[in-house]
Amino acid sequence: MLPAVLAVITVVLGGLAAWFGAEASSLSTPATQNAALTDPAATNTVSRQVSSAINALFSYDYAFPGPTTQAARRLLTGQAIAQYASLFGQVQREAPRQKLIVTTTVTDTGVEMLDGAHARVLVFAVESDRRAAGGQPATAGAMLGVNAILQGTTWKISGIDTFSAP
Repeated sequence: MLPAVLAVITVVLGGLAAWFGAEASSLSTPATQNAALTDPAATNTVSRQVSSAINALFSYDYAFPGPTTQAARRLLTGQAIAQYASLFGQVQREAPRQKLIVTTTVTDTGVEMLDGAHARVLVFAVESDRRAAGGQPATAGAMLGVNAILQGTTWKISGIDTFSAP
């Protein structure tokens, strides 16, 4: 009698295990699709590349504008091209007259969403403006929401949202 009871329990437990496994694999919530929560290596890559891009795109030396211009061509795509021109265009126009040097340093990032070749990254940065004519450097914090698209092995910025302090 004992072997028969154990066989029935084994079959029931096996059936339950199969059913629970099927239910678990069918779950498809935004959290389970968000690799930012499950893939630390990919999340780190996105964070590192977006940080580097923001540093390059929003740093500017009036005497050597080439690196910033090249970074914009290399690291921006889609609507971010026009957004960047709107955000940073005035700095580029005024910089030669003011002899302005802007240094942007990303201090922290948070990958909000990572789904295949699309990412959303929150970026916190410090911008320091220095004029060659002297005076005290001006420093300000900045917060951006950046959409990025993976093209080849490079994460390119495809959208930029700015946030202002309340």
